[in-house]
Amino acid sequence: MAMFAVLSFAMAGFSVIVYQHYERIQKLNDYALYQYEVIRQSRVVLMDLVDMETSVRGYLISGDKSFVQPYQSARNMLNADITILRNHTFRDEGAAREVYAWLDRIRTFRKVLDDQVENKTVNPRTRVSMADLDRQRAEMDQLRRMMETSIVKRLIEVRKQIAVKHDERSNFIYTIVIGNVVIIGILLMGTLTIVNLEGRYEKSVLKHEQAEKRYREVIEGINDGLFEYNFVNETLYCSPGYKALLGYKDYEFESSFRNYQDHLHPEDRDGALSDIRRYVEGDTDSYNSVFRMRHRNGHYIWILARGVGVGDDFSAMKLLVGTHADITEQKEHEEELRQLNGELETFTYITSHDLRSPLVNLKGFSRELELSVKEVSDLVRLHADKIPPEDIKRLNFTLDTDIPEALGFIAKGVERMDSLTKGILDLSRIGRRVFRLSEVDAQAVFDKCKGALGYDITQKQIEVICQPLPVLVTDALALEQIFGNLLDNAVKYLRPDVPGRIEVSWRETSGSYVFTFADNGRGIDEADRTKIFEIFRRARNTEGVTGLGLGMAYVKATLRRLSGGIWFESAVDEGTRFHFRLPKRIETAETETDMSPDGTVDAATEGTRI
Repeated sequence: MAMFAVLSFAMAGFSVIVYQHYERIQKLNDYALYQYEVIRQSRVVLMDLVDMETSVRGYLISGDKSFVQPYQSARNMLNADITILRNHTFRDEGAAREVYAWLDRIRTFRKVLDDQVENKTVNPRTRVSMADLDRQRAEMDQLRRMMETSIVKRLIEVRKQIAVKHDERSNFIYTIVIGNVVIIGILLMGTLTIVNLEGRYEKSVLKHEQAEKRYREVIEGINDGLFEYNFVNETLYCSPGYKALLGYKDYEFESSFRNYQDHLHPEDRDGALSDIRRYVEGDTDSYNSVFRMRHRNGHYIWILARGVGVGDDFSAMKLLVGTHADITEQKEHEEELRQLNGELETFTYITSHDLRSPLVNLKGFSRELELSVKEVSDLVRLHADKIPPEDIKRLNFTLDTDIPEALGFIAKGVERMDSLTKGILDLSRIGRRVFRLSEVDAQAVFDKCKGALGYDITQKQIEVICQPLPVLVTDALALEQIFGNLLDNAVKYLRPDVPGRIEVSWRETSGSYVFTFADNGRGIDEADRTKIFEIFRRARNTEGVTGLGLGMAYVKATLRRLSGGIWFESAVDEGTRFHFRLPKRIETAETETDMSPDGTVDAATEGTRI
């Protein structure tokens, strides 16, 4: 308000001064228009001369006659503009003398340029010296200075004299009063606006402080360390929580990028710095890095670093702000899980492999026992006359019926046990299999699987509808096994009382392909949903259909290895819709990718990236 009062009084005094000088300004308007026209026409003449001199210079240096035409045009315009300037009425003889002297010098310079063009035209071999060009340039500079220092200055001095000479006033108090009212109103509005903005600013500051307080509380609550790396002055800020992760107090850890590098594990240093560089250069959309750092006690801890770059629209990234989180315990659990998973697969492989050895012996000894029974039967028949009839009947029943039936049960049990152990063995091998990623025509794979089931499809008159399938990057054999198991299940579990129908479709998402196998078969009861992907488990409405319950477990395990997934929708007597997802992959080379049991890529022979 004090500023408003001061500005109001100052504006009132200024209005009085404006009133006193108003008429003087009016008197100067006419002369200002005249002055402007003289200066404008003088500049036009000067520009014509500059165009003329430029064309002559180009002609003298290059000898190109295309410069002659611009020179002639500029010369004609110069003559016309000089005439206009000379015919102008001057109100001051001194200014007129300055203009005439300037025009005389221009005429002399024009003659020099004409002579140069004529000499070059007559004798094209004539070469101009740099000294002549320098003198020519100096003359142009001198003409330009003459116009600025003589003509313009003279006209301004005359205008000042007229302003001092005329001191009459006219009455325009009403205009001043209205102007004051308007200006004071604007000042009042401006003052109110400033007051309003100040209030909003204070609220914004309070809101920002509260948000910052909440942010600090969250950071301290989750025990993450905050860092800020400045790429402009190459400084690093580390919060007390950041230093506490490494076992240091705030004053014990130097906040510098060199100290940060020194605490990195030697094996992780290049990777951690590379992650920062790739994010800053724009190769990655986000900064996420996992590495080890040396604790104050000497051991190393695992760090998860995440951050975001800060800059503006007119420069590159200036700051990298982010957090460090201690994930050592998580890494230890991951390593334990990886070891347990490996041990479990090894145990499954050894168990299923070793179980087959006694089965082979059992099968072999059953065969030996069958041959022995046959020999005994032959001996009994050979000496039947020496054995009582009732014993012969009992022996024949035992040798021809009881023992063969028991051996049949043993053979079937051995065969089933062999199938089960073989299925377990095959399932365990999924974790060790090397996947070969390449471009695979899914339509060709499906047609192959359909052809393998062609006899059943034809005999049962099943209608198979398949939307044209895409070309994708995956393992061809794995895709064939997935398609084969799903199609085989759809064929086996169709209802015999309705015409079979199988539909195969797909859709594309931002990061994957989703395939759907739909049938109108028996369907799956809600109580059996958990059994479908379990090993050796089958739904209760599968009577009369052979199978071990391994197919869907195999499909699920294979998709897990491929970083995919499978799910289904079903209702009893209405059919089932199996959906499975395969991620999109970019193949950079035709290579083999060895995927470990936990789904990570181990050793690509030449660098395939998933």
